[in-house]
Amino acid sequence: MVTLPENDVKMIQRIQTIYFLIAAFLVSVTLFGTDVFSFVQGKVYHASAYGFFRGTESLMKMDFWMLSVIQIIFAFMIVFSFKMRHRQIFLGWILFLLNILSSAWMVLGANVKMIEVSKNLEVPKELSFGFAFYVHAAAFIFVFLGIRGVRKDKKTIDSLNRLR
Repeated sequence: MVTLPENDVKMIQRIQTIYFLIAAFLVSVTLFGTDVFSFVQGKVYHASAYGFFRGTESLMKMDFWMLSVIQIIFAFMIVFSFKMRHRQIFLGWILFLLNILSSAWMVLGANVKMIEVSKNLEVPKELSFGFAFYVHAAAFIFVFLGIRGVRKDKKTIDSLNRLR
């Protein structure tokens, strides 16, 4: 029978750990090669975390996957620094900001690519954001819930220290 050390069990039992792990998983969906956005102008243009494509032809390499990997690393750093709540809160806000900025970057990138492609041509139609965009954008909710859980733990421990 395998037993975990007591500190590891406490880390797993905390709900904010689950929130940060869910956020890491949601951000990692962009690494699976799913479409972030697509639009139609004669042919179908679509983008993933790795590149911008026209049909099956690669037009441009994109390195958005690096930002996703950085966010996943931050989420795991938060999870494994469970004894230092002030560090968890600080890293949580950085992760929150990174997630919001990367989602905004996807929206701006979609609009810029649409404008680039449509120069001297008809206006592109049917700009649609893919599954990866919505899942990536939803991760900030879980990051926020994780930060809130860490702050609640910190407040509880501080109040217990005052009672001593």
